[in-house]
Amino acid sequence: MDIDWIGWKRALIDLFFPGDCPICKRAAYLDDVSFACLSCLDEVAWIRGARCKFCGVGMDGMEYAGLTCKNCRERTPLFQGGRSLFHLNPAGRSIIHEIKYQGNKRILEDISFFLERAPGFLDFITGTVLIPVPLHRKKLNKRTYNQSLWIAKALAKEAGISTVVYDCLIRTRHTPSQTKLDREQRQKNMKNAFALKQGTCLDGFHRAVLVDDVYTTGATLDACAKALIDSGFGQVEVATLGHG
Repeated sequence: MDIDWIGWKRALIDLFFPGDCPICKRAAYLDDVSFACLSCLDEVAWIRGARCKFCGVGMDGMEYAGLTCKNCRERTPLFQGGRSLFHLNPAGRSIIHEIKYQGNKRILEDISFFLERAPGFLDFITGTVLIPVPLHRKKLNKRTYNQSLWIAKALAKEAGISTVVYDCLIRTRHTPSQTKLDREQRQKNMKNAFALKQGTCLDGFHRAVLVDDVYTTGATLDACAKALIDSGFGQVEVATLGHG
């Protein structure tokens, strides 16, 4: 008799760490294959087709020579390219909220379903070094986890052995929350807020992709990119779950 080890594992996890679909709040794994309902994942505003070559936001038009959104035209980022999986409509916000503020790591078990719905994203990260955006030690001690590191590891698992995660950045200043700051204020808030950890060696890596949960103005990711570029690393790009 074949034993459904995956089913048993899920049953045990649900017993000790119960969870619900982040979007409809019904029980997890109602479809047997995904933590969130597949129908709920279809409600997420996945980014397909044309997008900004820098931040990855979806755009109308043809991608001849690459499109650039209004925000990136007004302030060209230091990183050379980027991708996001989805726009922050209500379903997308629910996913981010559960991961970032509720510490629901199990949602990332669905990362393969995310990647299926955003063509080209997996190719974008494959063969790179994924560098998660760090939290300051005070926030990390309080929250106990870095959701960007979780996301980077989940992406790397799907991309295969050619893609690695390197947690090599530190946040040197405990910056105020960016939630209520405008774009200019966010830029100032993040200035010189990141550095490479002592002993970091990026020799042998040709392309780095910074990983974060959400792309808002790009201030945090740009500050991280500056730390890498100032160290002599050439090609830096970004990847996030949500954009909004």
